[in-house]
Amino acid sequence: MSLPACCSGGAVYLLSKAPGITSRRAAGRVAAAWGVKKHGHAGTLDPDASGVLPVLLGKATRLSPYLTGHDKTYRFSLVLGTSTDTGDSSGRVLLVSDPCGIGEADVLKALQSFTGSFDQRVPEFSALRVGGVRAYEMARTGLPAVMPVRKASATNWILHSMDGRNVSLEVTVGAGTYIRALARDIGEVLGTGAHATGICRTSVGSFTVERCSVEPDEPASLLSPAEAMDGFPSLALDEDGLLEVGHGGSIRGSSRGTIAMLAPDGRLVAVGRGDGARIHPVTVLEAS
Repeated sequence: MSLPACCSGGAVYLLSKAPGITSRRAAGRVAAAWGVKKHGHAGTLDPDASGVLPVLLGKATRLSPYLTGHDKTYRFSLVLGTSTDTGDSSGRVLLVSDPCGIGEADVLKALQSFTGSFDQRVPEFSALRVGGVRAYEMARTGLPAVMPVRKASATNWILHSMDGRNVSLEVTVGAGTYIRALARDIGEVLGTGAHATGICRTSVGSFTVERCSVEPDEPASLLSPAEAMDGFPSLALDEDGLLEVGHGGSIRGSSRGTIAMLAPDGRLVAVGRGDGARIHPVTVLEAS
């Protein structure tokens, strides 16, 4: 199978990743299904996690900086009374306690500490490179790693239900915020310890899990580069503008920020940045 004509230069495939597979391998299956060698994905999901994984094919891999910065919504279960070294159910148990005195009011109060912008220590079992080595590789060999503390953000917390030690939560987070670290830190605030399980990413920006396919080869889940950038302001170029942008030149325009620059037929030819006076192409997908 090959990409359709509207996506001949590249595409974004909306995959609903199943648990038990790495994001890299899942993206590779999609690329193989469409006969594309160059591929990537926007935002890594843990192997045990499921949900929205935008797979970037061909020239659409150049859109990664724009698609990975979107807010993401997750549903997961917070398991009170057990903390693990990974922050999820796959890890080694570090602490076990009795959370019987914790109720919904206590959880809601704890969530206030993780609403808005806050500091978050990156999990030891993460893909972040520390001294040139993946943190999870160091953690698996028992090597100590001083993990950085970074700004994280979370909004729109929803407590769906609480059944004993299991709390069903939903949250929207900014780029670089780890759900496993949220579970770890909420457990510390509650004084019970906690870990996350059943992590499912239900949206990435405007891409929702309802639009995704669990199979790697469904045409309905394939987006052209222009469709993938639909959440950004766009500018339709005339023939002169198309030629100028194709050569890397800027054009006049009062827009600011990231702009999807479209050919007269609607194809995405570049992504630019406007300063209020001119729009400068930053990522050119089609050169003249």
